[in-house]
Amino acid sequence: MPSLTDAWARQVTSREEFPEPFWPFIDFDRPLPYLIYSPPDAWGNRKVNARLTVLSEQGVTVLENTPDGVRSSEWLFDEIDYVEQGAVHLYSWLRLSGVAGGRPASVQVEYNAVVAPLFTRVVQAVRRSWTGTGNASLAQEQAKLAGLAAVDYKFWNYARDSLLPGERMLGQVYQPEIDVPWLLFFQRRVVPAYVSVLTDKELICISDDGSDGNTGRYGIVHRYVPLTKIKDWQLIPAIGEQTGIWRLQLTGEGIALCFSAPVQDFLLELADLLEEARGKKASLSEH
Repeated sequence: MPSLTDAWARQVTSREEFPEPFWPFIDFDRPLPYLIYSPPDAWGNRKVNARLTVLSEQGVTVLENTPDGVRSSEWLFDEIDYVEQGAVHLYSWLRLSGVAGGRPASVQVEYNAVVAPLFTRVVQAVRRSWTGTGNASLAQEQAKLAGLAAVDYKFWNYARDSLLPGERMLGQVYQPEIDVPWLLFFQRRVVPAYVSVLTDKELICISDDGSDGNTGRYGIVHRYVPLTKIKDWQLIPAIGEQTGIWRLQLTGEGIALCFSAPVQDFLLELADLLEEARGKKASLSEH
């Protein structure tokens, strides 16, 4: 009888450990790269095919075993606009987004949160490809986030752990969740809480999960964007109770961060820091 762990993703180190359909895509005459096999699984009404995630020195490849054959999604490190790692209860995912084959593309691998460290290794490798090495002290850079601990201890913890050794923190903005009245006596969350941390190499966005209209507090999403992939941006101001929007244009898809009026000045300061290397002054855009 199959055990529960048989459905979990796992690292594989030999040809015999993963299904035959993936064999033609792996060169067994050379040392094997880092391989994660994700068996077929189901999350509620959502079913996912078996996948093989391949981490090499050049990039990441995701192979999916579909009814029509194995589909390959190949990514060089410099083709990736951002890497995202999220978790809602036990449901977790790794997402790569950028430009593949000359056009915007993305790929996602789902897995059980129990095996998250396997995929964190992939995330860290992608990030290392654009952060390189630096001489900044990790402890000193983490200390710059101390003020966040008094505001939101959970996000302070996540932000602190998200910094890589060597990268230098430039600034951070915390946005509490945004609620609106709903029905007669209730409030409905329309924007999940998040913190944006700017370093000298990347923009780190950490938020409560807000997928499919779910803005609950039971999931967390990390998104890492290399600064070299931010081609342009637009900051639409918040007016009164109307939220503002910070739109980041990447080489592939864009990213939009909503914010409330009290956070606007802090976000504009962060945008100024982002623009320093480009020699421009950040300013609010007109509606």
